[in-house]
Amino acid sequence: MKASRKLCSLAAVIPAAVVAVLSTAPLAHADAGPYCLNEEKNCGIFFYNSGRTGSFTAFRGTNVPNLAGYTFLTSGAGKGLPVKNDAASFNNLSVDSIATVFYNSGYSGACDTFAPLTATDRLRNTYNENASLAFARGGTSCYKWN
Repeated sequence: MKASRKLCSLAAVIPAAVVAVLSTAPLAHADAGPYCLNEEKNCGIFFYNSGRTGSFTAFRGTNVPNLAGYTFLTSGAGKGLPVKNDAASFNNLSVDSIATVFYNSGYSGACDTFAPLTATDRLRNTYNENASLAFARGGTSCYKWN
């Protein structure tokens, strides 16, 4: 009888533990790769060095609230280093949308906003202090690149 009570209580605990583990699983990453694809509506490329040189990573299609966990992907200076707080230049290859690089995670703080198909050789407000990226969204204290 004691064994059946233990089994019943264990049967109630296991599903709760599974739900707890699954609910804390990390969220999926944004689509990042070495290049923008031709059909991409939104695509922004972070470069490790000024002058849009060195290693780079393209973020395609979606906003990125936190750049932590992403690295520079292509060959060149900076390959394998984190994108967060290490980018020196940026290129917005979006045809229709502005792209905004934010100083803080969660789309806040100082920012650089880029008109469609606009780039800079050196980020102004987020040089080596870039933590999030949003398309079709500006900020209140952004430097505007046209």
